[in-house]
Amino acid sequence: MTQTMSAFLSRTEVWVFALATAAFLALYWAFRGAPIGQAADDEGADAPRAAYRDRVIAAVVVGLLLIVGGAYIALARSLLWSIPVFAIGFGLVLALIVFNQRYRHASPALRRTIDLSNTALTIALVAGILIVINVLAFRYGGRAIDLTRERTFSLESLTNNQLKALDRPVTFTLISGKSPLAALQSERIQQVLDLYKAANPDRIRLETLDPYAEPEKFEAIVKRAPGVAVTQGGGVILIEYGAGEKAAFSVIRNSELFDLPTSGRVEDQAALFESTFHGETAITSALIALREGKKPKIYFTTGHGEPSLNESRPREPGIGVWHARLAATGVDVAELNLIETEVPADASLLVVVGPKSPFRTEEVSKIRGYLDRGSPALMLLGSQEKTGLEEILRSYNIDFGRGTIVDRRLSAPGRPQFVYMPMTPDLRHPIVDSLISRFVLMPSASPIRILGFGGSAPVNTNLKATPLLRSSTFSWAESDLAKRPVEFDQGPDEKGPLTVGVTVSEKPKTEGNREGDKPRTEGNREGDPRLVLFSSSTMADNDLIQEEPINQDLLMNAIAWLRGRPDLQGIAPRTHVSMTLLADPVLRFRLIMVPTVMAVLLVIGLGISTYVARRE
Repeated sequence: MTQTMSAFLSRTEVWVFALATAAFLALYWAFRGAPIGQAADDEGADAPRAAYRDRVIAAVVVGLLLIVGGAYIALARSLLWSIPVFAIGFGLVLALIVFNQRYRHASPALRRTIDLSNTALTIALVAGILIVINVLAFRYGGRAIDLTRERTFSLESLTNNQLKALDRPVTFTLISGKSPLAALQSERIQQVLDLYKAANPDRIRLETLDPYAEPEKFEAIVKRAPGVAVTQGGGVILIEYGAGEKAAFSVIRNSELFDLPTSGRVEDQAALFESTFHGETAITSALIALREGKKPKIYFTTGHGEPSLNESRPREPGIGVWHARLAATGVDVAELNLIETEVPADASLLVVVGPKSPFRTEEVSKIRGYLDRGSPALMLLGSQEKTGLEEILRSYNIDFGRGTIVDRRLSAPGRPQFVYMPMTPDLRHPIVDSLISRFVLMPSASPIRILGFGGSAPVNTNLKATPLLRSSTFSWAESDLAKRPVEFDQGPDEKGPLTVGVTVSEKPKTEGNREGDKPRTEGNREGDPRLVLFSSSTMADNDLIQEEPINQDLLMNAIAWLRGRPDLQGIAPRTHVSMTLLADPVLRFRLIMVPTVMAVLLVIGLGISTYVARRE
């Protein structure tokens, strides 16, 4: 019996009926002036009979409850079925008000009923108009205006162009774990996926999958895309380009979408979740890779003490975090030992990161042969250790100056050589344009000299070296870091600002030596990228990227520029802050209902006070 009663009381319809009955009795009492079963106050001689008044009041209350019931049906059931219920209630109350206006001065009860009913109809009409306007605005109003500080509800123009150019259907399947962190991340991912769908609803379909509630569906996806694997604390996005079993797909993990700073935390009862979100960059890059049908290959040199591509732990030396970001954008990354082989012909880019020992003569020859074909390279080198690549850099009109750059104002506490380099508007370039007013952390950076400026002659007149990144005016190149305190010495030290990042591109070739000749366009476009050099060999390390995620974004933009892919540049990361109260259902219900009920009671109280004051 107890179980049956509990099941009966747990039904929503029972509580809706109970609330409707209580509301009917309360409103009937308020309009009539007395509850059911008790006589109301005597009215004037011109007032209609008490039985007539009671029927009118009861009918008005029923009409008002039908109006509220129509709103409930629209929210809980169907908008179509709510229209007749709302219309019957609204018409009944309006008809009774019009018909009983003649008794307004003769009967205080009917006057009270008419006045309060008029107010209720006005509120219902205004609320209905506002709801209809909002529905029309959301459905037909076009793109919403994004007023958020982090532009949460906007996509970059590059992404919109890619989405409009889709020639096959795309399905995004969001698979999330069960941890509080995964829930917060899934909310942010769902927001950006909704924007993708809104940009091209005819081509894009969104799906969500709970692997624990739908194991059979999850197993089917794993068979089709073996790379899908969800742990308790994470999640993935499966992107399918095309339809059917032969559709191309890409898998992006949550760890590749978010950089969690040391301040980010998730607690049991309250969570302040702060992260740097790379979702748009990763998803758009994966779509581009799927459309192209092939993965570009980027080779990292190895065999000279370079950091490991496979080590992603923050406290261990390695560049695994950067490697994961590259893989998320659809790039095939591989190590290359030049002692054993040549640079492969399918190489889209050659990357040299922080060698601890010099390259051999035969290795340098292989690198030079690769570069002489017009192929691009990215190098993270410093002047502290010889690399064997100095002559190659000179042939690109680049040379290193002496010393290590320090900066008292823009350096890490206690580590003057860990300098933050500002990206200012005076150095405009596609690599840094989307990161203006941000800072890059470059430890132990060396000054770079561009040959051809300051009286020096360029080694190669067919190449143009351009400053990309400079230190601040308060920096200098320190010749002796061992001395304490570290101070600028007028003689051996070089005053800032100093160049720490350089791009090298080809100059346009002309038909002859005559002045005014137009540049050739066949086979050698103006400004073809050749080289990007940053003078900090450790700026891509895992711990540096975790401390300053802009380092990774700068490197990704540099790779996009070197590959001639402007469609992958210009998507800046966004810092996402989410404050969430993780409370049990009872507490959440109280937090929502108590303020709501108090607000309703306050409005009713103000209305009754106004009525009493006017009556007196």
